[in-house]
Amino acid sequence: MKSRIISFITILFLISACSLFQKDTFQGTWVLTVKGDYNDTIEFNVGEDNTFNFVKSIATQGQNFDARFNGKILEDGTFVCDVEVMSMKVAQFNGKVNYENGSGSWSGTGMGGNWMAVKK
Repeated sequence: MKSRIISFITILFLISACSLFQKDTFQGTWVLTVKGDYNDTIEFNVGEDNTFNFVKSIATQGQNFDARFNGKILEDGTFVCDVEVMSMKVAQFNGKVNYENGSGSWSGTGMGGNWMAVKK
């Protein structure tokens, strides 16, 4: 009986330790909510090196454009992302995140707004 209790406690400890370690990283799937002159919800993945890169089709001025998002999260949680359309930088996202969520602002030529992000 005593060995079963010790085994049970050991298993609980390992499960909780694994879930704790997974939370202490920026790596994983994030949902970005963009508000302002452009509104959208974007899901993206942050890699082991805390960088991300994805393409999103954006409708503006009656046309669709493929926008490339290239970003990184620094160790202190600083979030920086450049947005390029046809190899030209058109906007930048700046802000702060922790291991669960974050927020900041974005700006581009004649437009801007705020953003919020939540890790799934």
